[in-house]
Amino acid sequence: MSEHPKKPNPIPNSLVDLFVTDILQKNGISKKDIKDKITDDKKQAIKELVEDLSKQVESFVNSNSNKGSQK
Repeated sequence: MSEHPKKPNPIPNSLVDLFVTDILQKNGISKKDIKDKITDDKKQAIKELVEDLSKQVESFVNSNSNKGSQK
């Protein structure tokens, strides 16, 4: 066996798309509205936010994996 713990599978993009689409529909927002009204600055801010959250999640998962392997 490998000494490295198995990394959990990342959340599939299709699942993320489903959740986002569902939330937007519940709030009466269509994809066309988003494409027409969002500015380039907001797009960049959202991309940076997603990257930051991804890093935080990866760090959290890795720290929990390390704690579990020490027991």
